[in-house]
Amino acid sequence: MRVLVTGGTGLIGSWVVRELRSRRHAVRVLVRPQSDLSNLAGCDVELARGDVLDSPSVEAALEGCDAVVHCAGHVQFGDRARLGAVNAGGVEVVLGAALRAGIRRALLTSSTAVMGGSRRPTVADEASPMNADGLGIDYFESKSRGEAAALTLFERGLPVVVVRPSVVLGPGDVYRSSGGTVLALARRALPFYVDGGTSYCDVRDVARGHAEALERGTPGDVYILGGANLATTDMIRRVCQICGVPPPRRLAYPLARAAVAVAAWAARRSGRMPKVSTGLVQASHLYTFVSSEKARRQLGYESRPFEDSVRDTLRWFMERGRLKPTTPELRALMRADPQPAML
Repeated sequence: MRVLVTGGTGLIGSWVVRELRSRRHAVRVLVRPQSDLSNLAGCDVELARGDVLDSPSVEAALEGCDAVVHCAGHVQFGDRARLGAVNAGGVEVVLGAALRAGIRRALLTSSTAVMGGSRRPTVADEASPMNADGLGIDYFESKSRGEAAALTLFERGLPVVVVRPSVVLGPGDVYRSSGGTVLALARRALPFYVDGGTSYCDVRDVARGHAEALERGTPGDVYILGGANLATTDMIRRVCQICGVPPPRRLAYPLARAAVAVAAWAARRSGRMPKVSTGLVQASHLYTFVSSEKARRQLGYESRPFEDSVRDTLRWFMERGRLKPTTPELRALMRADPQPAML
């Protein structure tokens, strides 16, 4: 197949590109003028200039394609307008164009964020009730709207499959998205955390899950691509042990929200974008534990150990000068034989 991939320069998208090429699919990547192309170095792909919010450029990029994988997204909590435009509006533009073009296979990268979360550590699957739209968290709401738009297009005839990765780790996080927490812990730059928990998966396993879903997933179906379900305290303990750094302190949720609100107020007064939003703190206080049994059964999905993903994430940041090996543990990690970083 000839496949158009959006978001192909980012963490998930670039590994999806490599996975598709390893299966001998022809790949065209939609890129913006300001896109960082470093993740595509050495990839035999065609580049199409455009933007997921620009219908003419998307329609041009789809010409001659059999399939589309829509990975593009925005992850900045607190940036409500941009989140809605990209995560919901972008789905309507890209997959709407795919429907009009008669694309034979379509895949949407959604997120387990669409499922919302709970105050207790219960494990959810594709059939579990979802509450993302009632939590007031802008990122959750935008991803929920995007997934709903894709499934509406399915009802209109688009053969689209949806995958929901959980928190994704691994090499290639050029935009510091989900790997940002690991990086902040290694730098001792995370001042505090709150109780909660989520599922952590590896980008290379997620990329294979995408390819399998594109090739043999059931149109209209949703597949969770999760991994290790970890309470935040346990996750931080494991990451800090690998890095050889002390863990940050845990704050009671009301105190954390108050601290973030004050910091956000000060940032806005100085004309800066707040580094942490109340929505991110609220999301961190939830449990979003998930089961990937359906994807395992139907797509052969597997997820590697959490510690392997963390080590490869840290090594990638150090190799690119974004993290200094300031501890014996990090220096040893740089000398160790890595997991295969590229396909």
